[in-house]
Amino acid sequence: MFNEAALKSTIDRFIESGAETGAAAVVMKDGQELFKYSSGLMDAEKDKPFTPDTICRAFSCSKVVTGTAAMQLLERGLIDIDNPIEWYIPEFANAVYIREGKEIAASRPIKIRDLLNMTSGIAYPGDGHEGVEKLNNAWGELDQSCKNGKSIGTMEFAKLLGKCPIMFDTGAEWMYGSSADVFGAVVEAVTGKRYGEYLKENIFDPLGMNDTAFFVPKEKLDRLAVLYDGAGANKKPLEWVNLCIYDVTEEPAFQSGGAGLFSTASDFSKLGAALSCGGYLDAQILSRKAIDFMRTNGLNDAQRKSFNWDSCRGFGYANFVRTHEQPNVSGLLASKGAFGWDGWSGTYILNDPDESLAVILFVQRAGAGTTALSRAFVNHVYSMI
Repeated sequence: MFNEAALKSTIDRFIESGAETGAAAVVMKDGQELFKYSSGLMDAEKDKPFTPDTICRAFSCSKVVTGTAAMQLLERGLIDIDNPIEWYIPEFANAVYIREGKEIAASRPIKIRDLLNMTSGIAYPGDGHEGVEKLNNAWGELDQSCKNGKSIGTMEFAKLLGKCPIMFDTGAEWMYGSSADVFGAVVEAVTGKRYGEYLKENIFDPLGMNDTAFFVPKEKLDRLAVLYDGAGANKKPLEWVNLCIYDVTEEPAFQSGGAGLFSTASDFSKLGAALSCGGYLDAQILSRKAIDFMRTNGLNDAQRKSFNWDSCRGFGYANFVRTHEQPNVSGLLASKGAFGWDGWSGTYILNDPDESLAVILFVQRAGAGTTALSRAFVNHVYSMI
């Protein structure tokens, strides 16, 4: 039996304890809104309440959108997962990795499937593999261009990454990195559109996701949540920038497929409803078969060894999302095949086609990822359906 008051109390408990400053949650069932609630503050200094329409930095929840775009290109025959990415970005030809200070040629080209499965070896800055310095410099160049107000673009940045060593032989490991950002450039090469333009035309507008974009228009700034460093009595507004997101009011030249979107819990619930209901909500954005493909693990046994984050226990990985496989390992009551991801700021989405259910929980806390609140909320939702 669905108990709305009990679900609200789960969220309130985390706000009242000081574990989170504010949160918004939406549950969609059979394409319809089953539950929507928010608690706490989006701006504690101004005493502004967090709402389901509060605009949040989605960070890596952007990857769920990028995975959706990838499935669209796949089902339309515009890409194949075995296509080498050098076909779209020639700078990735002749990839090398570094061992004991020496360049070693990759055993095969980097393919689309390596991007989708995060087995490309294309790192995020600060990765611990040997040879990361040149990639760090590329991210530094992007960062400086953003600071100067003359940002390099999505494709231009991908070309910079293509000139850097990868971190290991192609496909040897799973490694969370810049693959989704490179895929954004692949979308541009295939479609001839800017990445944000493609998303708007093919995902956001069809689903009515009117508050989702790579920037926040000035007239919506009053709905942008403060991103806090910490929570409770020790929280403070974050004073530094992550992944080159500076002037939020201007559409950026670099449109990060891995971390750049702004959105709301309400907007993301529309994406969740479509991904959990055969790709349809007001418009068909994906086929049912493409969603089945999206939520099926793509890692082999060797790659799984490095897919070892706490938040990924009991899951496989493919298409920029984790794919639920073992409930007794994950600790979640979700169906096998439920899929989704989280963001660095605590944005979270889980889509379950078996139950036609989507669970969205947004907070804005630096370094949050999958929060204790999101896990508790997911299990409480499943106990009621």
